[in-house]
This record gives sequence, structure tokens and C-alpha cells, in this order.
Amino acid sequence: MTDEYSSSTEPPASGVFASYFRTTRTATWGFLMALPLLLLYEIGIVWVNRGAAAEVRIIADIWLKDLIPSFGLAHELILFGVVLVVGALIVAIERKKKVTFHSKYPGFIILESTVYAILFAFITSGFTQWLMSPMMFAQEVHNESNLVMELVLSLGAGLYEELFFRVLLVGGLAFVLRLAFPKAKVLMYILAAVVGAIAFSAIHHFGNMGDPWELGVFVYRAIGGLIFNAVFLIRGFAVVAWAHAIYDVMVFTGFFSMLQGV
Repeated sequence: MTDEYSSSTEPPASGVFASYFRTTRTATWGFLMALPLLLLYEIGIVWVNRGAAAEVRIIADIWLKDLIPSFGLAHELILFGVVLVVGALIVAIERKKKVTFHSKYPGFIILESTVYAILFAFITSGFTQWLMSPMMFAQEVHNESNLVMELVLSLGAGLYEELFFRVLLVGGLAFVLRLAFPKAKVLMYILAAVVGAIAFSAIHHFGNMGDPWELGVFVYRAIGGLIFNAVFLIRGFAVVAWAHAIYDVMVFTGFFSMLQGV
């Protein structure tokens, strides 16, 4: 396999970054970068749930899979087959966009996503501190005995929550609003991002597994949802999914606590 393949001509070395920012926001790269998260999460969730009386999964994962009829043990294989078929259709449809494939792009995406994850933590906490008095933060519960479970769920959150909230909710809402108000596209993107952020935060407090209501936690997640929405609309699914997953991993491994102690 060559270092780089493009459906058109290979960009010169000086144009790698320009091509990177254009092409990695496509649905094709969103699909390609979602595959590692999907495999790691699905394999990991089976491993950590072995022998458990009740299986633990990301709630957005359950919502999305409830859309597909259950076929017993073959359910996951059928779902994976559906994912591959949809991915193949996405790649075929976007061929006209001259999507570039470069061996460095996955590394660039993970590096870019890591930067956004760190910035996300400080910006979200900073705005929460500014809006709320006294300072209130959304603290994740860290349980060292279940660290592997938390890491696996972090990967699932990056994949399934971003797919549900960013692609289906924000992307779908932005599409409908743009059709209704074609002369105000930017405003419609902003409106979709704000509505999606509020929904993203609010839904964490509903249901039996929802968090207790706390204004500071709601504000923190709403601001965070708005930032993720902006990243999705500007940089696409690949970057926002990995940024979300990496942020959650950093939270559960105590990375931000270590930074605060420096």
C-alpha cells in the first residue's frame, strides 16, 4: 500500500495540511475513524460485561440499536454488517468530492482531537466558573476498580453519543432549518447548535440512569455540548468523536486532576 492515495492527484508535501483540513471533515473520514472506536468499544464492552447479571452500555448505544430488530446472538454481527454497507455507500457517494487518503491523517486527527479535548476541559470549566457563583463543575465519578469499564464506555461515548447528538440531532436539525430558511444558513447552524447543546445536557438528567438535577452540572454539559457542536459543524464527525472519547479517557484516568496539581 502506498503512503497516500487520492481519487485525484496526490497533493504535494506542502499541501498536506490544506488537504487534511478539507478532506477529514467528510463523511468518508468520519466513517473510517469511527471503525476503530466501534471495534474497540464492542470488543471491550463484551469483555467487561462477561459474567455480569446486567449488561452495562452507553445509553445512546442502546437507543440506536433499539432501532434495529434483535436477532439474538447474530444481532451484533448483523449490525456490524449494516455499518460496513452504510460505510461503503458513503465512500462511493463521496468519490466525487475527491477525498484524499493519507497515512498521516489518522495520526493528525488524533493529535488534533487531543488538543480540542484539553481545550474543551479548560474552556468549559472556565465558562462554568464565570457563569456560576460559587464555582461549580461537572465532576465525573472516578472508581479505580472499574477503570477498564470507564475507559471502554469512554470510547462508546465518543462514538455513539456523537453519532446520536451531533450527526442525527444537530446535523438533522441544521439540515431541516437550512431547507426552511435558506437565506440564513449561518444563523440556522447556530440555532441548531444551541438547541442540540441544551438537549445534550438535559437528556443526561432523564430516566432511571439519569444524574440528579444540579444547575452547575447542567450548565457545564450545555456549554460542553455547544463546543462539541461547533467542532462537529466545522471539523466533522471524525474529529469530534475522537475529541469526546479522548476527553472522557482523560477524565477517568485523572489527567486533568494531575494538571491542576502541577
